[in-house]
Amino acid sequence: MHTLEQLRAFIAVYENHSFSGAGRSLNKDRTTVRELVKSYEDALGYALFNIVGRKAVATFAAEKLYPHAILVIRQESKLAEVSQFLFSASRTHFNIGYDVDFPFGFLKSVELWATKCFPLVSINWLARNREVGLDELKCGALDFAIFPTRGAISLGFPAHFQHLGYIDYGVYVGSDTSLAHKPTFDLEDAQLEIQYLSENALKAEGVIKAFSYSTRIVSSSDLIIQLLQDQGWALLPNRTAEGAVKKGDIEKKETSLLSNDLKVPFSLFHTIELESDPFIKALRNECDLLAKRYFN
Repeated sequence: MHTLEQLRAFIAVYENHSFSGAGRSLNKDRTTVRELVKSYEDALGYALFNIVGRKAVATFAAEKLYPHAILVIRQESKLAEVSQFLFSASRTHFNIGYDVDFPFGFLKSVELWATKCFPLVSINWLARNREVGLDELKCGALDFAIFPTRGAISLGFPAHFQHLGYIDYGVYVGSDTSLAHKPTFDLEDAQLEIQYLSENALKAEGVIKAFSYSTRIVSSSDLIIQLLQDQGWALLPNRTAEGAVKKGDIEKKETSLLSNDLKVPFSLFHTIELESDPFIKALRNECDLLAKRYFN
């Protein structure tokens, strides 16, 4: 019924409103383009353009046909892209684990970069705590991960790691609670008042620990923010707390226990087996570039 070359000629004439303009866009001469369109018209059994002066005016049939022709060309291009990608034997699917305290803006930037630069690669973004995530990385359930770093990085299995930056944590309390109205937040408050501790932070076994005699473990930062509005205190990433602070639900509490915000290091991890994978190599480089902009 048609060839791809005929469709490209038809689309070019439609978009340029002339055979000469179509020829220039396709790097073909006018006569060749005209012959391709004419052979397509013969196959269809109806005209696609009327010549008015120097313009090629699309017929009603051409108007209806154009979007479908565009779709066919795009599908052909995608097929060629997929075929070439499969020929290269590169992987097309990756599971990336992340800690929920890591900035979502950073992860969004990675997703947009991957969509643009590796359109055939699909990514699953899987929230994990450090303990579970590293186990899944070891057994191959995760391919790449971003988790808190603790002490000397020794994972017990061959893996690559790369430091990304520090997440700033502060002490937060509900804006209308008794702790908010106290002039200071001292060691006695930290130990005797209810502390809401993120499950991820607890299992990361880093600097954020249970300091209170009455500590409640909570899986969700959103739930911690809700609970803080009535009682207790929590160490939260400043970016996580930012929205609730602006709404007046919680506030950052200055304390003599911290001269500055608590800084928790985060790193990326992947197994040695994937070190030469084209996507993983590019992903590491992109994370490095993003980290330099994001954490400086």
